[in-house]
Amino acid sequence: MGERELDKSFQRLQMFDLDELEDVEACQERWIEEVMTTLKCDHDSELKMGNFMAPTITKKVLACWLGKACDLVVRQREMMCNMKEIVELQKTEELGNRGKIIQLQSELLDSKNEQLKNLQSAVQSTVQDTVQAEMRCYSDVVKNVSVSPAITPEALKKVVQTAIVDDDRSRNLLVFGLKEEDGESLEEKITEVLQEVGEKPRLEATRVGRRGNSPGNSCRPVKVTVASSTTVRQILMNARNLRQVARYKSVYICPDRSLEERASQRKLVLELKKISTEQPHLHHYIRGGKVCSAEKNGTGGS
Repeated sequence: MGERELDKSFQRLQMFDLDELEDVEACQERWIEEVMTTLKCDHDSELKMGNFMAPTITKKVLACWLGKACDLVVRQREMMCNMKEIVELQKTEELGNRGKIIQLQSELLDSKNEQLKNLQSAVQSTVQDTVQAEMRCYSDVVKNVSVSPAITPEALKKVVQTAIVDDDRSRNLLVFGLKEEDGESLEEKITEVLQEVGEKPRLEATRVGRRGNSPGNSCRPVKVTVASSTTVRQILMNARNLRQVARYKSVYICPDRSLEERASQRKLVLELKKISTEQPHLHHYIRGGKVCSAEKNGTGGS
């Protein structure tokens, strides 16, 4: 539907006379009231054909009523035709509005598609520029770095194996001084020890080393494996609490060190003993791979 049809519909709606509608309704009410007054009726439901035959109703009065009734019928018919035309125009206008809505929705979708294409283009351009910049930067770095000998498969394999072993060792603990017994439940014994330091992790435990000729005096260390290195650190931080438990005073816990780490630890222990002898008035301890000293009252350190 074109703009002209919409304008015609709008003009026809403006031409509709509401006052005329109200006038028709008023005429109808006056006509009924006049008939009821003449027939002395209190309600329009009392109007019956028999009342019109009363001797007080003359032909002149009936003719007057009939003329007014015909006039009302004609006016009502014209009013209904006008209202029908207006309804049809409103339907037409509604269809036109729906067409406009569909057109606007289509334009909105086209606009969104265009915006999406622009956004995709901008993102692709930005990513491409970033990648090219990074490639240029990487190329410049490669040019400035001196060429080093290629890593052999054997060396790479050794590095990987060392990394795996170190990762496994970081989840291990060694427990010394725990009495060895025939038929012992090692996991339960270790769990009881760790409970004394406030930990109860899931673990695996095995004795390491050869068993001596006298089983009753054997006291091989126990290798304990837990879920993570974090659990190991937590246990080591609280391991000193075992000194306060009478039955575990001779039991101590330490990390699972490599051969190099053990050698370094032995040197530190020897150094600790030497310094303790030379400076008995200080408190000496090992921390961070070196021997540290502090006042016994905790007021200083070196």
